[in-house]
Amino acid sequence: MEQSKIDNSLWRPTNPHDRFCRRTVFHPLYASDFLQSYGDSVLIECVDLDHLQEAPTTHLSDELKELIMDASLTTRLLDTQSMSEVILHLEHKSRPSKTVAIQLLAEAAMSLSFRWMLSNRPESGAFKPPIPLMVVVYNGNEDWEGEIWFQDMYQDLPEKLRQYVPQFRIIFINLRRFKYGQLPGRPETQAIVESLMRATDGTFIEQLSGVLQHVADAGPNEHLRLDMTRTISSYCTWAAHATAEQINRAITTVFKGQEGINMAEAVQKSIIQEGIEIGEAISEARWGLKYRIQDIQTFLRAKFQYIPEEIVTELNNRTDVTALESLVILAAQCATLDEFANALK
Repeated sequence: MEQSKIDNSLWRPTNPHDRFCRRTVFHPLYASDFLQSYGDSVLIECVDLDHLQEAPTTHLSDELKELIMDASLTTRLLDTQSMSEVILHLEHKSRPSKTVAIQLLAEAAMSLSFRWMLSNRPESGAFKPPIPLMVVVYNGNEDWEGEIWFQDMYQDLPEKLRQYVPQFRIIFINLRRFKYGQLPGRPETQAIVESLMRATDGTFIEQLSGVLQHVADAGPNEHLRLDMTRTISSYCTWAAHATAEQINRAITTVFKGQEGINMAEAVQKSIIQEGIEIGEAISEARWGLKYRIQDIQTFLRAKFQYIPEEIVTELNNRTDVTALESLVILAAQCATLDEFANALK
C-alpha cells in the first residue's frame, strides 16, 4: 500500500495520551526506533521495522477509531522471499484492561475483512491475508502482568473446546520497567518515552526542560526539533495542564537566544490551534454520544412503548461512548425494562 494513497488525517482522537502516541511512537517516523528499542525481540527478528507505513483506516468510522484502536502500521516480513505483509495494530493504555485483546481482535478482524473485500478475486482463494500482530504500550501506575493471551479471558474454558477458540499473544511493552536516565533509543525516542512516563507520575511540568533536552540532543535537524518541541509541549499542556509561562520557560532554558524565542512563539501558536482542534473533536464525540442515546431510546420505545424518566435522565448523563455501545446491544436484547435499568446502576 503506497503511503501517498493513505489519508487518515481527519481522525482527531480526543484523549491527549492517544493523540500524543499517534503523533510519536505510533507514527512511522518514530515507531521504528521505538519498537526496536522497547519492543519484543520477535519484532526485531521477524519484522521489517525500517520501512513502516501508516495503514489505511477507511474501513472504520471516526467513532470506531476512537473506540477500538489507536493506530495501525503496515510493513513486511524480514524474509524477503515470502513478501508477506504485516500489520501492527497498536494500542496505548494508561491503566490495565481486561478486554484489550477483544479490542485489538476487533480491529484486526475488520482490517482483514477490508483487505479481503478489496482483493480482485477473494472467492478464488488467491487472497493472501496480511499477518496481524497486536501491540500494547502501557505506561500506567498500576501493576499489569506482562503476558496477555486472548484465551486468558475465559476462566471456565473446557480443554476440549480450547482448540476451537481463537488464541493469540499480545506484544506487551511496559514502560514501567524502564528508569529515567537509562532510556534506550535515539534522543527523540527518549524524549517521547520520558514524556509518557512523566505524564503518568505527575512530574511532567517540573521536568519538561529535561525532556526537551533530549530533543536538543537529537541533532541539527531544525524541523525535527521544532516538530518534537511542539508535540511534547502540547502534550504537557493538555495532559499535565501546563501554563504558557511554564512551557516558555522550559523552551528558553533549553534552546538559547533567538532560536528559543522563535520556538516558544511557534509552540504557543501550535497549542492554540491544537485547542481549536480538540474542541472540534470533542464536539464531534458529543454528536456520537447523542446518536447512541437516540439508538437506545428507539429500541426501548419500540419494545416497551415508553421509557421511564429516570432512565432518560441517566442516559443523558452518560459520557462514555464505549459503555453506550454496550447499552445499545442490551436495549435490543433485554426482556424487560427492569433488566435494562439494573444495567445502568
